[in-house]
Amino acid sequence: MKISLSFVARLAGMLGLAYLGFSVGTVLSGEQPTEAELLATRLLTLAGAGLGLLTTHRWTIEPARDLIRHMRSVSIAELTALVFGALLGLVFAVLLAIPLAQLPPPLGQFGPVVVAGALAYLGAVLFSSRKKEIADLLLASRRGPLVLPQQFGDMIQPQRRYLIDTSAIVDGRIAAVMQTGFIDGTLLVPNFVLSELQSLADSADELRRARGRRGLEILNAMQKQTTSAVEVLNVEVPGTQEVDEKLVVLGRQYHCPVITNDHNLGRVAELQGVKVLSLNQLADAVRPPVVPGQDLRVMIRDVGREREQGISFLDDGTMVVVEDARRLVGHEVGTVVTRVYQTQTGRIVFAQLRPETGVRG
Repeated sequence: MKISLSFVARLAGMLGLAYLGFSVGTVLSGEQPTEAELLATRLLTLAGAGLGLLTTHRWTIEPARDLIRHMRSVSIAELTALVFGALLGLVFAVLLAIPLAQLPPPLGQFGPVVVAGALAYLGAVLFSSRKKEIADLLLASRRGPLVLPQQFGDMIQPQRRYLIDTSAIVDGRIAAVMQTGFIDGTLLVPNFVLSELQSLADSADELRRARGRRGLEILNAMQKQTTSAVEVLNVEVPGTQEVDEKLVVLGRQYHCPVITNDHNLGRVAELQGVKVLSLNQLADAVRPPVVPGQDLRVMIRDVGREREQGISFLDDGTMVVVEDARRLVGHEVGTVVTRVYQTQTGRIVFAQLRPETGVRG
């Protein structure tokens, strides 16, 4: 016969609350209790036993399971703050235990335990919500030539971490960005993002299969590089099946930015208070400026859709649409920029032929 932990907790709660009810009834009764007082004591004992049997698992086992599930997704910095705050609360509880134990029963019996739990919880919550200020205070209070170990410094002020989306992985530029040092920290790759990459790599569509394999190769290469820290998160996000929603939830729990090229994911994450880093926006920011009236010399590589347009590309990949250049495919021509159009994925430059400049074959 298998006895569940919930059943054991109910029995323990039934006995504990029954004893509590009996103790309360005894204290409230006189030295020579009457029949009514004895009946009241029995009723309190039965009420405590019934309440413990029916509700103990609700405020012991289930909160403990939720706590364990939550602790699996908590960062090491927040976990350290929680433990340190709880320990400090218990220190104050020990100081209060002696005066509380002098109270008449049952206050003297249960008071120290209740106060210890309350102070431990208060300390954990306080240190968790103020961990950044406490870390800054500890770092600012260092004096003289005292140098803390690197591990302790990382615990107080942990390395920055970034959640990464599938679109940013298959894009490929994240590896080069990490090597340059513009993003300094650890890339967190949740297991559901790896699963999405695996499904892309196993897709029947050739283009999707190539993108999935490219993403897996990039992650493998980044793990082997000493300049890039990649950590795989084995976490579960209950309540949703969408990868984008799971990333937003983890971003809020871990308090770290999400790196993505998905414009819709970026909008949703920002609305929920999660910082978003877009590789497309970074690429636009570092591109050389192109302004109306600027002279450009480009190679017409393809035909456009309207008005005899020709298509070219700058060295950074920016598309250039040249008017009346359909007949000049394969030729290098001089152009003048007329306008620059900003899109969600980048820029499009519109230009027209410069009449005085010749065409190079």
